[in-house]
Amino acid sequence: MENDESSLSFMNMSRLGSGTDKQSRRQVPQSYTTASTIFYSIMGTTMTHAPQPVPLPAPSTLGNIVWEDVEAAVAREQSNREKYTPSISVFRWWARRPHSLMGAIIDAAALTTGNNDLCLSDPFSGGGTVAVEAARRHLRMYAQDLYPWPITGLMTSVAPAELEEFDTAAQLLLERLEPLSSHYQRDDGRTLSHVMRVRVGCCPTCTKDVYLFPEHLLSKASRHPDEQLGFYGCQGCGHVHAQKIKGAKVTCPACKLIHKPQTRGTTLKRCVHCKHEAITTAFYGRTPRWKEVLVQEVTLDPHGRARAKLRLTEDGDPLTDLTTAQPAALHVPLQAGQETNRLMNVGFETWGDLYTRRQGETILEALKQVAALEVSPGCRDRLALAVIGMAEMPAYLCRWDRFHQKVFEGIANHHFAHTTFVVETNLLSPVGRGTLGRRIKGARKALEWRNEKMTMPGGALKVKPQERIATLPRGLTVAIGSSEQQALPDGCIDLALTDPPYFDDVQYGELARLFHFWLAQYTPLSAYDEHQEAVPNRVRQQGADHYQDAIMACLKETRRTLKPEGRLILTFHNRKLAAWTALGSALHGAGFRISALAVTHAENSADHSKRGGKGMLHDLVIECVRDDQPGGPPTVVHAGEGQEARELVAMGRALAEAAAADQPGQAATIFQLHLKKQDLKGERIT
Repeated sequence: MENDESSLSFMNMSRLGSGTDKQSRRQVPQSYTTASTIFYSIMGTTMTHAPQPVPLPAPSTLGNIVWEDVEAAVAREQSNREKYTPSISVFRWWARRPHSLMGAIIDAAALTTGNNDLCLSDPFSGGGTVAVEAARRHLRMYAQDLYPWPITGLMTSVAPAELEEFDTAAQLLLERLEPLSSHYQRDDGRTLSHVMRVRVGCCPTCTKDVYLFPEHLLSKASRHPDEQLGFYGCQGCGHVHAQKIKGAKVTCPACKLIHKPQTRGTTLKRCVHCKHEAITTAFYGRTPRWKEVLVQEVTLDPHGRARAKLRLTEDGDPLTDLTTAQPAALHVPLQAGQETNRLMNVGFETWGDLYTRRQGETILEALKQVAALEVSPGCRDRLALAVIGMAEMPAYLCRWDRFHQKVFEGIANHHFAHTTFVVETNLLSPVGRGTLGRRIKGARKALEWRNEKMTMPGGALKVKPQERIATLPRGLTVAIGSSEQQALPDGCIDLALTDPPYFDDVQYGELARLFHFWLAQYTPLSAYDEHQEAVPNRVRQQGADHYQDAIMACLKETRRTLKPEGRLILTFHNRKLAAWTALGSALHGAGFRISALAVTHAENSADHSKRGGKGMLHDLVIECVRDDQPGGPPTVVHAGEGQEARELVAMGRALAEAAAADQPGQAATIFQLHLKKQDLKGERIT
């Protein structure tokens, strides 16, 4: 196994040693009492029969992990994932689990079973972390997901290609697209990297135009920490001016309107003209209107490196889009959905509406040129996914970080963004996030990492879930479709390692619609049905019961594929009791029993979606065996520290005890009793 910074090796993160050191790290009880003993004790009742000893279970996989080492590796990885696990740059997916964690679990399974030739599966493959780590170890791996986008991304991540071929093809692609750069060039040769616009609304009472700046300070003039100059926007006339940054009232030099600092997060807006107050969307109007107010221009620093300088617009800037008409390929209507309704409710009707024409033409032409390249499939597909990655930068969705001067992708926060101060990225600019040059650089680094870390000579084998294979071949096998039906033969899997959908935290399918739209411009897509997704969704009228049933059906099929002594290990976190109850009921209904628990740090607290305590930072790792295997209450092999960790442990125990009493729906009640016994209140899980 490799011993590198991106994933601690088998030797470091598995529990090795001899004598007293090995014993001190892992204590295995000689016998267990039945889990119902604990359940009845917590419920305050007595049993009608004496506790019976049960056979000693097989050793726990999670117990063979040095969790302190894993958490150190996860922290390093999450601080800079592009550096330590470059494969994530190949395609966007949400809530990926750390490679260090999944790799450590795989290595511990090999140690526990004494089998270095494991057969693995992941029925909710998503971002493909488990599959990539299995590929690094040249194991037999089966990965399945409902959607074409993540499976295409996974297949591309592991596909072989030569760096020299990739570099040549990438340079040729950039050269062929160079004429499109003129869309952002001034007559004097200067080039814009970004164009910033404010949405122009109309007061529903006085009908005057209102410029919907979310804050009166639009941006610092530069990202320098001592920068004192800022750009301010006027909601009354749309004028933008530069002045010294201050938190007090600001007077527009054009119309003399006085602006006070705005309160963020409010859904109400007051007209600056007539003072009428209404919900913000009442000011939008039926068709979006925009005004260009700021630009970033490409400049060279003293060392000849390209930089972007923020400034006011000038005469001669190529601000307005080429035309209001998009290419016919982009006239595909948005379909109703929990996420896409956010777009439709503010005036967007088609996927093309999210982009300027020059952005849309750039992506379409780039995909056309990639398809025409006479290179290996691994090289071509990597370039295609780099191009599709640019689609994350729609001109009318991307928002601006006014203090750090950077653009956020249109789905950066696990939702389709909507803001009234947007940023158009020149996708062929030499500077800026999300540009083709930046995407190609990330794809190249991922390919270099793949060629160094993976011993697989070939790519992935694609099969159909409904067509049962005789044996699982060495390497990676993938399938598209609901894991309620898997192509695996009976009893072939040693370890099913997965992270199921996190209840309703992410609408995976709806967010992936954007990528499916662009992927379809490059290659035909396999059919899929979002109604099969194991995620509650208001628009589809699918709630917690649907989530439970869908997860249970997939796990039942996974149980069929497990060897009798095989293990299911999953990671999960959620702040909703309903999510945990549904998961526990699904595990119980699928024929699994929880045998071990661990809590580990799994998220980067600096991520925007996790700031301010909005999201959980730890995962509960749940090890399960088939319910026809011997065992008792779960062993907590690593409890972690802090309130969140204690709640996760309490929840894991509650799931196990409720299932042992054949009352999985009572997990929430037992969880509260566990908290009460520890003098805790539910702060993170409610």
